[in-house]
Amino acid sequence: MNPDDPRPRFCCGNDDLNEFFHKDSIDGGKELLSVTYTLVDQGEVVAFFSLSNDSIKKAEVPKSAFKRLVRILPFNKRYSSMPAAKIGRLGIIQDKQKRGYGTNILDFLKAWFTNSNKTGCRFLLVDAYNEGKPISFYQKNGFEFLTGNDEKEDTRIMYFDLIRFRE
Repeated sequence: MNPDDPRPRFCCGNDDLNEFFHKDSIDGGKELLSVTYTLVDQGEVVAFFSLSNDSIKKAEVPKSAFKRLVRILPFNKRYSSMPAAKIGRLGIIQDKQKRGYGTNILDFLKAWFTNSNKTGCRFLLVDAYNEGKPISFYQKNGFEFLTGNDEKEDTRIMYFDLIRFRE
């Protein structure tokens, strides 16, 4: 969606996600900080997600976590930060939840970033709400916790190594 596109009716049952879709996605687009995409089914917006560029920086995660991420890379490709795309928000309207839309979006993103390698992106990142359903959803879709340092925070940083999808 372009920042100037009108936002259609959308309610996923989470006030933070609804507000992001209706307001913050406009500002993020205007400031070139994120791009928001919608999934339309039979003329109805059933889901949205936003993407932005990010990275996993060696200096910002425990040494053991960063080593785990780069251990399969050739030594000369072990940079001080690894390129990533961040899923800033992902929401599905209430009456379409638990029907596979979220998994389909994640599978699409995995394929999109690995087919023809559009941005040199190695990881997908998400700051998942630190609640049972969101954490479980991302784990079922192959995401892992980046660190244990955020266990008591409102969100947990989770990652998916795109090389696993390509293989």
